[in-house]
Amino acid sequence: MANGGIIGPPNTVCVTYSPRTTTANATQCLAVNKTANANILVVGGGGAGGAGNAGGGGAGGYRFCTSYPVVCGVTYKITVGAGGAAPVCSPYTGLGDGSPSSFNTCGVGSAAAYTSTGGGAGQGPGVTGRDGGSGGGSGERGCGAVGQGNTPPTSPSQGNNGGPSVDGGVPNNVGGGGGGAAAVGGSPAGCGRHGGAGGAGSSASPVDSTLRAGGGGGTYNWSGGPCTFGCRPAPPGGPGGGGNGGYNYTGYGPAATPGTVNLGGGGGSGCPTKANSTPGPAPCRPQKGGDGGSGVVIVIEACGCKAVSASGMWEMETQYENKVAGTWS
Repeated sequence: MANGGIIGPPNTVCVTYSPRTTTANATQCLAVNKTANANILVVGGGGAGGAGNAGGGGAGGYRFCTSYPVVCGVTYKITVGAGGAAPVCSPYTGLGDGSPSSFNTCGVGSAAAYTSTGGGAGQGPGVTGRDGGSGGGSGERGCGAVGQGNTPPTSPSQGNNGGPSVDGGVPNNVGGGGGGAAAVGGSPAGCGRHGGAGGAGSSASPVDSTLRAGGGGGTYNWSGGPCTFGCRPAPPGGPGGGGNGGYNYTGYGPAATPGTVNLGGGGGSGCPTKANSTPGPAPCRPQKGGDGGSGVVIVIEACGCKAVSASGMWEMETQYENKVAGTWS
């Protein structure tokens, strides 16, 4: 070589480059380029809103880890949970939970799968919201029970409880909000016809600053009585992708809205009147809530590295640098 060199056996070296960020909006595989601790955020799919005078969907679980061990050359499966699908036909209860998201789904290497549970679905009259990453809101006459968040339990918590409903007949027939990553779902308030607001989402992860995993809003119901026209805004979804609840105003009012895709937001709850809700297929037309938003997985590898195998002839400078770095054998 012109600048001197050394001839030896073929060798494999690790060539470093800048940190690498992978944002997975759908299920995929990731080949890791360096043995190090990765920074990961995992958000589950949000739960769907309930049907009728119902509760909002709970947000998908929100978890992050700043020191997840990964190994160079290993391929890790990333699973991104779908949002729950709101039912369009009876039975309207027991359905609509979001799906879990995970990094290292198959548990390869020394570390276990890192999973966030899907959000619990909001439920209709007389039914408690479902448990999940964050719990779903309960439907009218839910007797104070709520959908439990952080299910199964993690530390720190992956979510919060859904909101309770209001007991009684008209006008007190509204549902609670779905739980969010940073706050519980709201209880019905105001004149008794306002469903609970969705719980707020979180941006606590250092992976990114996006607010994610807000809960869905509960139902608003106006069917006569002392409330004025201005006393009936749609119950809002929680900041971070939660869908707004629908509302009933003697046949008028918007449909529930879905949770935001890839934010893991819960869907807003539907209303009892066909005019207020996205109709399902005949003959089951009324009461559809909003679908939950899908989750996301974000991975930041602390330092990129690529294994390179080269011939047995090396420049002396390259050999020296790799010897110092511990990558020459």
